[in-house]
Amino acid sequence: MNDIFGTPVMLALDATFVLYTLWALGLRRSGGRSAIVAAGVSIAWIATLHAVISTGTVVPSDIAALPFYSIILLGVAAVGALIFLVKPVRELLLGLDQQQLMLLQGIRVYFGAAFLIQGGLGLLPPVFGLIDGVSHISAGFLALLAAVAPSLRRLWVANAFGVADILVVATSLAFVLLESIGPHHPMMYAVFLPAPFWLWFHVVSIWKLLAQDRDAYGGEAIPRIS
Repeated sequence: MNDIFGTPVMLALDATFVLYTLWALGLRRSGGRSAIVAAGVSIAWIATLHAVISTGTVVPSDIAALPFYSIILLGVAAVGALIFLVKPVRELLLGLDQQQLMLLQGIRVYFGAAFLIQGGLGLLPPVFGLIDGVSHISAGFLALLAAVAPSLRRLWVANAFGVADILVVATSLAFVLLESIGPHHPMMYAVFLPAPFWLWFHVVSIWKLLAQDRDAYGGEAIPRIS
């Protein structure tokens, strides 16, 4: 049972994240080539990530907290470069409305459930598995709520909670848990693929909220997915 909820489940969740994200992006009904580019890059990313984690040869098992945290930040920067330097991907993401940006976060509920199970099975420290699982589930739920019933307040709450969730988990992973679980734990499949994307989805959503005319989104009057 423990083996199933380790690497196999996390790989399956990463694949589900890619499929779910492509589906949510596809609701825009445009940018088909951009979706193909995103899919190809995601598949290559998962394959590379699996090779690094499964072999345990690229990152030393005894790596210190600060260098490992720097690697996490480098991964976030790499995703940001992919999004904003590759024109088709940038245009696709910046063309999304707030509902779609929130919808992209919904898959976090399943990752949270996986962390809860891993904590219960001893694959993660129980307290961390509980906190991380509940916070991911809550972040996904708040984002879905903002997508289904959008308002300025719900969008800000979902973004604030979602960003805090990612930052707290990444920081505690590097500076609190790394010594006990190591840098090749199955959790890294989430840390180095969906988490950076979720963070940038939040950044784009917040940027749109700051740039918009506040009066245009009075009450519930936010454009819905067509």
